[in-house]
Amino acid sequence: MGKRKRITKKGLKHDALLETAAKGSKFVEHHLSTVVIGVIAALAVVAGVTLFLRSRGANDLAASAALATATQTLNSGLTTQAAQEFEALIAEFGGTRSAGAATCYLGTVYFHEGRVDEARDLFDGYLDRYGSEGSLGIVALEGKAAVLEQQRDFLAAAAIHEALAERSADVEPSAVRYLLAALRNYRSAGDWPAVQDAAARMLEAYPDSPRAPEARVLLAEAQVHPGT
Repeated sequence: MGKRKRITKKGLKHDALLETAAKGSKFVEHHLSTVVIGVIAALAVVAGVTLFLRSRGANDLAASAALATATQTLNSGLTTQAAQEFEALIAEFGGTRSAGAATCYLGTVYFHEGRVDEARDLFDGYLDRYGSEGSLGIVALEGKAAVLEQQRDFLAAAAIHEALAERSADVEPSAVRYLLAALRNYRSAGDWPAVQDAAARMLEAYPDSPRAPEARVLLAEAQVHPGT
């Protein structure tokens, strides 16, 4: 068993990571046949649907309980054990919302352990299966961007931050945070025209932000750099 590492709550804190209860299935379509069937057949259909619903609900509840347990383990700082619990949850309850949340948790754990390739596989897997909508989608996108930075694919990371900034345009603190992340990645990539453009856009959209001075410094740096 690997060395247990303690991850601070600050490092892992994210609204999406508080989703420890599965929402269950919200759609089960019932189509009544227009064909007249016998009483025994009708009862069999009703019984089958009832058993399906009970099974599906029990599966979601079990997945939710497993997620709560693994999350508690993680919050206790037992990251190796938590990772094993998340892995088991994903394997047993794949496709549930709890399994999706566990995928994001596990990707975050792997990232903090330096297992960036595995973390990227998890974040990509979440996005492929569940999409980028919702708070968990944001977690997966942020995680993927962090991995890309570690892999020195700065322009790809910047593109994700730009998309997140646009998505959060009405929430100034979030939009500014994402734009500054994009700026730092453009700077790391040596793309000074992109630095200048992104800094100008941020200052135009959020001139009174407490973090505007950071953008002004980067803009000034870009303006004196050759090629801008």
